[in-house]
Amino acid sequence: MGPDRATRVALARWAVIAEAADERLAPAERGRVVSEAARRVHRDADGRQMRVTSRTIYRWLEAWRACGFDGLKPSRRRDAGIPRTDAKILELAAALRREAPARSAAHIAEILATTGGVEVSERTLQRFFAAAGLERARLEGRHRAYGRFEAAACGDLWTADGWDGPALGELKGRHAQLFSLLDDHSRFIPHGAFYRDVGEWSFQRCLKAAIARRGIPRTLYIDHGSAFVSTQLKLICARLSIRITHSRPGRPQGRGKKERVYRTIAEQFAVEVAVAQVDTLAELNRYFTAWVEQVYHHRIHQGTRQTPLQRWLAGPSSLRLPPDPDKLSEAFLWAAQRTVTATRTVSLHGNLYEVDPALVGRRVELRYDPTDLSQITVWVADEPAGQATPAELRTHVDPKLRGAIGAEPGPPTGIRYLDALVADHAHALRGHLSYLPPDQEHER
Repeated sequence: MGPDRATRVALARWAVIAEAADERLAPAERGRVVSEAARRVHRDADGRQMRVTSRTIYRWLEAWRACGFDGLKPSRRRDAGIPRTDAKILELAAALRREAPARSAAHIAEILATTGGVEVSERTLQRFFAAAGLERARLEGRHRAYGRFEAAACGDLWTADGWDGPALGELKGRHAQLFSLLDDHSRFIPHGAFYRDVGEWSFQRCLKAAIARRGIPRTLYIDHGSAFVSTQLKLICARLSIRITHSRPGRPQGRGKKERVYRTIAEQFAVEVAVAQVDTLAELNRYFTAWVEQVYHHRIHQGTRQTPLQRWLAGPSSLRLPPDPDKLSEAFLWAAQRTVTATRTVSLHGNLYEVDPALVGRRVELRYDPTDLSQITVWVADEPAGQATPAELRTHVDPKLRGAIGAEPGPPTGIRYLDALVADHAHALRGHLSYLPPDQEHER
């Protein structure tokens, strides 16, 4: 059996407040995190979509600080706080924890019972320690290393995430969604772009562009968002020998750099976009590319004391050269398993395809571009086995992509700052902006 409903409700609430509960956040930073969480759509205990107000998030944070995880359960009173245990007993428990931070709440409860004949529950002590700031991790200094990790070389670790961008008229008032990748060692952005949605195909387009321009990374560090947990992404990364690492729910170590970049984008780029009244994806992405290449990559980073571009080019680098365009496109094909019928056909998304008669009764893998279901390649045991010829073609695009494809035409606004960046970027493109490490450039 799974957890009871009260526990599931607490888990859902924790998923909402986890980022804002980071003790390192300044009040203003926490306010921004809470505001962002209030704009997102979350999942309740039953998996249904829900939105939560900032006021409710702050109330849950207060309950969590006072009573830990149990404070998030609906059965607890809002004013539940430190257990009503004798103050002298709690003072003694605190002294025992400070004396030896490694002592667990259960062990301290046993000490109190053995030496003083006092019965105090383990859970009571856990709530008291959490409210008093006496958690073992805090006292043992385990939080001090939080977020300080840095990859040893460019390409060792790319962090990816999504960001809710500006509302666009072209999207009928919906927000454009930014996907981008950040090289952990250099703080360089291999690629980033705004898309119509946060679907898996949007992120895969971003990743493909990054690899084509910069090379293949060793590890991709992502959270558990829907775009990052798909089977298709796992297959793509496996084909390219990219290791996927997911951040632990509620403990996003290593993603602080990415959050800081998005804060910079919000405070510097998004402000100018609002002034320019950008209204199309094409225009938005043109400006974003120029801003990244001409501004962000050339600013000295406080942590590295170098610009992202300088650090990226200086290396060291573990990036692998990207395959040729055809091989790269092949790596990003989606796949589906089917069994060939007695009439030597297979079906996919309502379409019927004919395959080699020798495959009747066999389990095959269909690989395809989700934007074009007329071209299907058949694979058996990871070996190509011909094409699947359309017999009945009713659906031309994978159903997951409906509404995600479309042209993005739009005239420029003429706003000076962003257009100046675009002009600078066009001038820079007279060279090239692949920015592969110097020792790899001559191999291309």
